[in-house]
Amino acid sequence: MNPRINKKKSCAFTLIELLIVIAVIAILAALVIRVSSQLSRSAESTHESGALRQLLTAYTSAATDNKGKLISGYSNGEGEKVFDPNGETVHWPASGRYVWRLLPFLDNSLDTLYPNRQQEVLSQVSETDCYTYVMSLFPSFGLNSEWLGGDYRTTASPTLASKRLYASFLSDIKQPARQLVFTSAAAPSGIESDAGISDCLGSHPEELVKGYFEIKSPYDFDWRWNTLQNEQTFVPTGDSADYGYVDPRHEGDVLTGQLDGSTTFVTLKDLSDMRRWAHLATHPEWNLSDIFP
Repeated sequence: MNPRINKKKSCAFTLIELLIVIAVIAILAALVIRVSSQLSRSAESTHESGALRQLLTAYTSAATDNKGKLISGYSNGEGEKVFDPNGETVHWPASGRYVWRLLPFLDNSLDTLYPNRQQEVLSQVSETDCYTYVMSLFPSFGLNSEWLGGDYRTTASPTLASKRLYASFLSDIKQPARQLVFTSAAAPSGIESDAGISDCLGSHPEELVKGYFEIKSPYDFDWRWNTLQNEQTFVPTGDSADYGYVDPRHEGDVLTGQLDGSTTFVTLKDLSDMRRWAHLATHPEWNLSDIFP
């Protein structure tokens, strides 16, 4: 008879098997982190888009309340009374920006103007003396101030005011679905170091300055957005000033709000079409040279 031989089978993993398991775990962890990050960004984009729709409603409500006249994009403060929710006077230049003039039509809710993480940072400066000023500077959305309501520094200046370059009334806009009102915006690089506001921004200014009160169109008399080797380029540079303070923070796209109340995500190149900006524009490269040859 052959002796019975008991063979013990090893239950231990080999080195190769361990490495495979570790690699699989690492891949799964990376996928979870990536999906979680995408979901977080998607939630922020959805929240911001909802806030923008509320802001657009407030914008048109303010005009309707004033017999169809659009609020001035950036006023010089003359003959204008602006108050905060406590009834205190808001002084120029803070009063010249749209924030304090639209806030009453938002039930004085800051969540609309400062969604997501901006709201948390804004609360850090709420007790400072410069709160009113800082708040007017960094809302999440920039207003197309030159071409809607007029900007006294540019299209509403005494020199150009008689030309009616900007829309003054809701009735001036013939295609509200195309008319750009607001976009996601960001302050120009370095503004947080400005001596006038650096002491007011708290410990995380980079979050607060992911917003700015105005946006600038790609043309005035000439192309004024970024160029590379004298050619138009639409690659973000990290400085919003290169693209009129427009911020493509949504996976490379810009959140825009139109006068009909709609919101869309578009590319910087899409926004280079001046027919989106100025109600007088007749072609994508329209500029003031078409009026002042």
